[in-house]
Amino acid sequence: MKSHISFTMLLLLAGITVSAQVTHIDKKIVNNKVSFACNFFDNSIKYIPPAAEGIKDEDAESWMRGMINKIMGVIGLQNRYRLLALTNYNNCSAVCLNNNIGQDRFIQFDRAFLEAYQKKTKNRWFVLGVLAHEIGHHLNGHSLEGVGSRPNKEIEADEFAGFIMKKLGATLKEAQSIFSFLNDTQGPPTHPIKSKRYDAVKRGWDKGSGKTTFETLIFNDADIKDFAYSALLISRKQFNPKDKMMYIDRALHLVPDYAEAVSEKGLAFLEMKEYDSAYYYCNEAAKMEPRIGLLRLNLAKVFYEAKDYKNAMAFIEDAIYLRPVFSDAYYTKALLQIDSKNFKEAEQSCDFALATQPDTNFDLADILEAKGITLYEQGKEKEAGEYFDAAKKLNPLSLKKGSYLNSKK
Repeated sequence: MKSHISFTMLLLLAGITVSAQVTHIDKKIVNNKVSFACNFFDNSIKYIPPAAEGIKDEDAESWMRGMINKIMGVIGLQNRYRLLALTNYNNCSAVCLNNNIGQDRFIQFDRAFLEAYQKKTKNRWFVLGVLAHEIGHHLNGHSLEGVGSRPNKEIEADEFAGFIMKKLGATLKEAQSIFSFLNDTQGPPTHPIKSKRYDAVKRGWDKGSGKTTFETLIFNDADIKDFAYSALLISRKQFNPKDKMMYIDRALHLVPDYAEAVSEKGLAFLEMKEYDSAYYYCNEAAKMEPRIGLLRLNLAKVFYEAKDYKNAMAFIEDAIYLRPVFSDAYYTKALLQIDSKNFKEAEQSCDFALATQPDTNFDLADILEAKGITLYEQGKEKEAGEYFDAAKKLNPLSLKKGSYLNSKK
């Protein structure tokens, strides 16, 4: 790969300083205690959700597990969820992680963060509503898709949360006001605005009360953010970076603060080798939405192209921390490790990338070729050849294997 020695100078010329760069994530994780719950819960409508305040870190998973048992009791299912209590995570998420025979469903959460918002909303149902929302993602199959938040998925999860809270005794006002911290227009392109979330909770709450109204039978109409997202999806199917830019700009015309599109614009500039602009847009996007792993990975790709491996690795680790099931992040990490001649570590990263289900056959071919390189460099030429051949079947047009082997002659 060509070394871009002028990258820092380009940043300075663009008026970008190191101090303006998005900061890295403090990845302090409390010890994870795994246990199993076999308790039976009835469907009492006098349930009082346990507050987040005063719960010690070592008791956080037990506190959360009790609420999950109560939610699952409402719908008559077993609690098969695993928990991961994190500090400085600033979120509560539904995540699927691969194991040897399939996938484990996790709820990752930051108790202190939830406590802060429970106090902000002054709503004892806040944490349970958030938890029901995340379980709704799992039960609706959203967490299996590996795509992340989208407006239609959030609406489905909100409806489920409204249904559960009604069944456990929350009033409609209590159920809806888990979103009271939002203002009337707030909501990134991946999430609906406040009024739509209130409407979704009400539909679920009405279903929980046995009501069937015209409103409960109607899905939300596509709004401007859906059109922006559609334009972004089209941009990703374009091979020409200028064509990509055209659709990205359409998305940004509709939603100017669409962080994912801003970051995608940075990648388009990266393809055109306009490195200062690539850094600017990817960095700005990561500052706009600091908890989205994809945006951190895109910024890592800019640093990788600049051969700034230290920053590239730091942002890759950020991305994996925020989104543990992230094939592209592990693949990019493998490329960096190959360039650094850490072939054993690169092989392991390839294995993680393969285990976390690549999005397309072309992505899978890239990972197989990268693993072939790691094996070849470790003297396992026969095994490497098998991976190269498997990659070639998936992407016959790939020239990576040939260019790599030619470089070794």
